[in-house]
Amino acid sequence: MSDEFRIFEENMNRMFEKIWGIPVNRNLLLPGERTTTDAIEKYRKPFIDLVETDKEVIATIEMPGLDKGDIKINLTEDKLEISAETKHDEEKKEKGYIYKERRSGSYYRMVSLPSSIDSDNSRASYNNGILQITMPKTEIKKKTPLKVE
Repeated sequence: MSDEFRIFEENMNRMFEKIWGIPVNRNLLLPGERTTTDAIEKYRKPFIDLVETDKEVIATIEMPGLDKGDIKINLTEDKLEISAETKHDEEKKEKGYIYKERRSGSYYRMVSLPSSIDSDNSRASYNNGILQITMPKTEIKKKTPLKVE
């Protein structure tokens, strides 16, 4: 593979990773994923509304069909990462037939936050398939001029 094509491929992978929020490079795929299409289809990217007020950043995320214990949230001062996995098995046995159904799904989304937040005082609630995360902003420190000696 020529160097120009390799550089082009790396740039395209970075661009698609930003769009989809998951690794696209074959070396970064999860075990069992044969192609980047497998990685994309493995995770649903939940819809998110991000609102910034004077005092906080509020994220509202659509994640239907989950129990609140299935949801994992990781916060840093400038990023919000949400993931969830759900598995559901249902079986009914009645005279003359057996009914079985299995469902599974995964959600993943990482977003950059518009302001620095206080992750220790953030709170989350989940109701009717909607996850809401309220993150208080950290106090913005005034710039202090520094003189060169």
